Amino acid sequence: MPIQYLKQIQLGKFNNNGYRIAPSQEVESIVEGFYVFSSDQTEDSHLIFNDGFPVLVFLPGIDDSITITTESNTFDVKSAWASAGAIRNVYVKYNVHADQVFVIRFHPGAFYQLFGLDTQHFRYKPIIPFAEIAETCGFKLTDFFNCSSINDKVGFAESHIQNSFSGIKTPDVLHQSLNYIRNTKGQSTVQNVTRDIGVNYKWLERNFAKNIGLLPKEYILLQRFLHTYIELVDSKGTDLMFVAISNGYYDYNHFLKDFKAYTGKAPLEYLKFRQSFC
Repeated sequence: MPIQYLKQIQLGKFNNNGYRIAPSQEVESIVEGFYVFSSDQTEDSHLIFNDGFPVLVFLPGIDDSITITTESNTFDVKSAWASAGAIRNVYVKYNVHADQVFVIRFHPGAFYQLFGLDTQHFRYKPIIPFAEIAETCGFKLTDFFNCSSINDKVGFAESHIQNSFSGIKTPDVLHQSLNYIRNTKGQSTVQNVTRDIGVNYKWLERNFAKNIGLLPKEYILLQRFLHTYIELVDSKGTDLMFVAISNGYYDYNHFLKDFKAYTGKAPLEYLKFRQSFC
C-alpha cells in the first residue's frame, strides 16, 4: 500500500483522514485490520511498500483506476489491487479523484491460505489486480462495490472470509519469530531470532518461505527500512548518518543501498521529490 498509510499504521496515529476498524473475533486470526484512508491528492506519485502484511486496496468505484510504475513496466489496475512480498521501487498514481481508499490488511500467512495462493505468487510481481484472484475464490467485486457504506464493505468482506475459512494453520513459533522481528523494528539478525526464539536456521528459513513467502532476512530488512523511512521523513533528513545508525544500519552506504533499492532514489533526492508536491 502507499507507504504514507503504513506510516500511520506503524505510529498508530489515526484521525478522520485515516482510521482503523477492528475485525470481528471470527476473522481476527486472518485480518489484522480494516482501514480507511483519504488519498493525498497533493502528491502525483505514491511510493508503494509492504511490511510483510499482505493487503487488498479498494478504490472508491469499480471503474476507478490507478497507474502502477515499476522499474521495467507501467500498467493500469481497475477497482482494487493486491500486494505482498518485498516491493522495490514501485509507485502508484491515482487516475481519478479517489477521496477514500479501503484497505484490508491480512496477517502474514493467512492471506495465502485464504485465497489458495502459493506464497511465492508475489515474488516477481508484488502488485496485481485483485480481479485476477477474486473470481477464482468467489469474491464478487460487483457486489462489494454495491455496498453503500464502509460498514457494509467490512461486513461483506468478513462474510466472504468466514464462508471461505477452513482454518489457518501457522506454527505458533513462527508467530513468535514474526513478533520478535517487529518488536525489534528490524534491528536484529537471523541469528538473534534463532537464538532467542529457540529454533534452528533451516526450520526458520523453510517456514518463512512456506508461510510468509519471504526469507527471514528479507522480513527483517522490510521492518528496518520502514522504521528508518518514518524517522527520515519526520526529521527531514537533517542527519542521515544518525538516522541510519540509530535504526540498525552498520554505516551510511548500507543504508543508501537499501534506500535506493526500495525507492529508486537517494534519501535527499527522495525528500525533495516528496516536497515538490507539498
